Amino acid sequence: MRRWNHCVMTPILCAAILTGCGRGNATPASTEKPQATATPETSELAEPTPTQTPARALHWIDGRNSEGLYWREPLYGEGGRRYGDGGIGAHYFDFARATEEIVGKPQNFENGNVYLFADEDSLYWAWSGMILDTPVLLRSDLDGSNCESVYDFPQGTAIGVWDGGLASDGDGLYFRYSQISDDPKVPDENFLVRLDLTTRTLETVTRWDKFWGKLMGVWQNRLLITRTLLAEDCPVEPVYDHYSVANREELSPWLRTVLYALDPVTGQEEELYSEPGFFLARSDLAYDALWSVDDQSRLICRPLGQTEDQVLAQLPEGAYIWGVYDEDVLLYCTEEGEQWLYVYHRADGSLDRSPRKGWFGGEYRAISIIGEAGPGRYLVLSDANTGMQQLAGADGTQYLIDGYNGYAIASREALLDSSVPMTPVTRPGTP
Repeated sequence: MRRWNHCVMTPILCAAILTGCGRGNATPASTEKPQATATPETSELAEPTPTQTPARALHWIDGRNSEGLYWREPLYGEGGRRYGDGGIGAHYFDFARATEEIVGKPQNFENGNVYLFADEDSLYWAWSGMILDTPVLLRSDLDGSNCESVYDFPQGTAIGVWDGGLASDGDGLYFRYSQISDDPKVPDENFLVRLDLTTRTLETVTRWDKFWGKLMGVWQNRLLITRTLLAEDCPVEPVYDHYSVANREELSPWLRTVLYALDPVTGQEEELYSEPGFFLARSDLAYDALWSVDDQSRLICRPLGQTEDQVLAQLPEGAYIWGVYDEDVLLYCTEEGEQWLYVYHRADGSLDRSPRKGWFGGEYRAISIIGEAGPGRYLVLSDANTGMQQLAGADGTQYLIDGYNGYAIASREALLDSSVPMTPVTRPGTP
């Protein structure tokens, strides 16, 4: 199982570009919302029906497929008056051609709570809106053509895909689905659902009680989910305020979060791993293992289904995982006031510091990794410039985007040796 880093931007850019997923952070969409091509019969806020789906091979969908990387790009409108008023484009990095462009036509909704994913055949846009809006889930071909809404969600619901992606069995999508409470002291009802893309029906796979959970990936043809559980002997009841648990500290000694492998056909769940507390601290899930840095600054992993950690490398103090990839684990740390990139090579266990630096935020910093561009190859931000920049569309249309350019594709060798050239990423048709 390959997982793309949850945050596809760089350490510098993540907080600035990605918007939050909580209530109040989204901007209502345009009134010209895409319309569903099929409207299933459903009552407002009706609970999805239990799934009877036969077993199918599961796979994970995130922002990257074998050909390139996609993310959503807010565009400036005519004259560059306001960031995002030109719609949201699908920003695409082609790994083989080392190019970047906008594919398809910009979508006509605001940038709050917008997420973009891709598999080998399709793009998927997910937008949750605000409480009075209805969610939107679109699917198109990879070039943006044949774009359609795949379900007509009722008002008062939300779809949760902000944890990094969707699961798919080829004919259906799995994601978190919420029926929003109209009382901030009453929690939302949260379900893991399967959306059948042929029949346009929504089916319940399981539900989360009291506390929300995550869909984290797939493993051995099962869905990886978390549940936060409250001990039966806890003397304190959860108190909800503003749609969240207000007394976490009181509950903390009686809480644990568990990672399960859920069979979507039988409903059976196998407990794989657990931690005390309200969330799973080991959230780096990749290649059938949980990866983390322990309190002794060691890189460790625990293969799913096993009970012991494997110690892989001693790291500099303060190092943290940026991404786990086919051949390497990339990490960042700060030493003597300087940020550095470290490369742990999974095949031979070597750990090396990258000398690569770039000019970011008015200073030289460690080169920023966007993500994997193939085994041992990485899309990097080699330089950053503020201000509006032009980005070409696949049809030659020029768009204005915000502030960053200078991408390149770097091999592991190029990360570890500044004399090895990187491949610059170009923008076709840009003057």
